[in-house]
Amino acid sequence: MNDQATLKDIAKAIEKRDIWAIFVHERPDGDAIGSGSAFYCWGTEMGKKCLWGGTHPVPKVYEFLPYVDVYQVLERVPDQLKGPDRAIIVLDTSNLSRCVAGIEDDLTLIVNIDHHMDNQRFGHLNYVDPTSCATAEIVWDLFKESEHPIPKDSLLGIYTGIITDTGHFTYSNTTSKAHAIAQDILSTGINPEQIFRHIYANRSLAGLKLWGYAFIRALSTSNGKAVISWLKLEDFEKLGADSYDSEGIVNQLLYVRGAAISALLTEGEDEVRVSFRSITGVSVRELAQKWDGGGHPQAAACKLRLPLEKAVKTVLQTLEEYTQDV
Repeated sequence: MNDQATLKDIAKAIEKRDIWAIFVHERPDGDAIGSGSAFYCWGTEMGKKCLWGGTHPVPKVYEFLPYVDVYQVLERVPDQLKGPDRAIIVLDTSNLSRCVAGIEDDLTLIVNIDHHMDNQRFGHLNYVDPTSCATAEIVWDLFKESEHPIPKDSLLGIYTGIITDTGHFTYSNTTSKAHAIAQDILSTGINPEQIFRHIYANRSLAGLKLWGYAFIRALSTSNGKAVISWLKLEDFEKLGADSYDSEGIVNQLLYVRGAAISALLTEGEDEVRVSFRSITGVSVRELAQKWDGGGHPQAAACKLRLPLEKAVKTVLQTLEEYTQDV
């Protein structure tokens, strides 16, 4: 189950299956939802019976994407989705602990498509390419390997996945290929301003105030190379904000002059989620791995089962030490 398959092999294998179950990682981002939406469109256009979902709802900013209305929040894979004529396609998910339970099955074809370097290659067919700017880029390549045309609705998801994972073509993972795919997509008449406004100009007032709380609390390490902030559970309750309103804050913290690393801690019911970002040449994946997390060199995350105050002190102290050699 660890070998790398070719995209042509994957296309041929899933085209033989009548039923596709498409799953994305917990707390899905634009790449996960965009890739999932694109895959669902492609499958239904082919006449496949498709289901897609994950452990958490679709963030409101991505509700403009096709077939988001049929996305299902699930804890486990339903038994009826398993069998020799079925395929379970897992997108943008580095390990199965980040997805719906019950995916492993000997009778059902498991396909794993991802661009995370720490992917555990849990599928019967795996295609993992850390050089791809987004899983959506791999989905585009897969569609191109197939003899079936790419529906225009799929292009919305692919474009969304690429622009969100590249920070609208500003992050270090932005490549000439990412721009070339975007050019091909835009040439079909897809409206980039419309997509931008859906994703980036669609913030609630509660979300705006939540960002303010994070900015007020922001502090840096003594050498100024890392900036950290945090959000309390009561912040969300007081403002009526949801967890997705905090998306993007950690990126803004990295814009502080001199910062090489940023971290945002978000308090949950029984754990604290930590999101890390870093500039090119500085990896935060190893930081996240200290607490059994993971991700990309410039974007990683983990969870701490500590009270928020202690978690903040722990991460800040670790960053003080980690940035000495940055």
